[in-house]
Amino acid sequence: MRSLASIAALVLGLLAAASARAELRYRVVLLRPPVTDDVTSDALARVHGELTAAGFDVSMLAQDPTLDVRGALETVGRELDPIAAFAIVRGANPNTAEIWVCDRLAGKSVIQSVRLDADGRSGQSSRSVVLAVQAVELLKASLAQYWLASVRRAPPPPPDTGVVAPGPRSVLAGVGIEAGLGWLDSMGAVTAAWQPIVRASYGGPHGWAGRVTVGGLGTESTLSAPTGTAQIRQELAALEIVRGFRPGARVQPVVSAGGGVFRARVEGTGVPDPSTGLTSSNWSALVTAGIGVVVPIVAHAALVADAHLIATWPYTAVRFGTVEASNIGWPSLLASAGVLATF
Repeated sequence: MRSLASIAALVLGLLAAASARAELRYRVVLLRPPVTDDVTSDALARVHGELTAAGFDVSMLAQDPTLDVRGALETVGRELDPIAAFAIVRGANPNTAEIWVCDRLAGKSVIQSVRLDADGRSGQSSRSVVLAVQAVELLKASLAQYWLASVRRAPPPPPDTGVVAPGPRSVLAGVGIEAGLGWLDSMGAVTAAWQPIVRASYGGPHGWAGRVTVGGLGTESTLSAPTGTAQIRQELAALEIVRGFRPGARVQPVVSAGGGVFRARVEGTGVPDPSTGLTSSNWSALVTAGIGVVVPIVAHAALVADAHLIATWPYTAVRFGTVEASNIGWPSLLASAGVLATF
């Protein structure tokens, strides 16, 4: 076991050393002269930035004053194992400079003389820009294979396909199933009733959807008069078009409109003679319009609340004898709340 652990440690060490070695292949040393000026310092800073942006690991080290430029470039930073060393040398003439690049791997040095006032301007800023531009161009030419490799390591920018990224999707998008509880009121002498409400929908990402609504099997409404009483059970089904707004918002308004069928089953009882009551079942066409809100709570699930105005034709009249005591469905209000799941 100890020998296996030793072998594993050796392999890991070799892998780490290889990884570090691969990283050091792209290291460049910038040589800072013992005596410098603003033009040289500014140019070195610009070169440092260009090399860093190209993906190189850049180290700036001080030049040994006892060595000439060539000797310093060949010996500086040996422990860092750089691929190249770079220096800027200013002479007695303030309008000239020498750029040195020592390729450590190829074992060669390149020297280029630069005239800093070649563009007719002699300010400090223009001199440093000219010096930095010439230095970067020389580095690119001398280290072309490493420069291109460094650029390739950086992830390319995403291509501009001209396609606009899609906006947020409506909460109604996809197949939706809603289950809730409704409160149906005929807004007359007939009492309100509680109704289970079930809806199935299919919508697009921009807020338009088609929906089927079914309600029924709830509590019975009642109607009382001096000549009798009635128990009323109401059922409905509708096909609607729904439009949602503010996709992606915390609260998303919706409006809807549609049509369908309505059924009222009336069971009457006479007073004082219960045997005089009648039971009837009436079907009507309905139209509905509604408003509501959808509040997403988690992915693919939302809370829903809405109110619908319903009108039926022909409406159902409840009569005791020849007297119409009330009507059903002209108009009615359906308010509901539930949970919507989308897939």
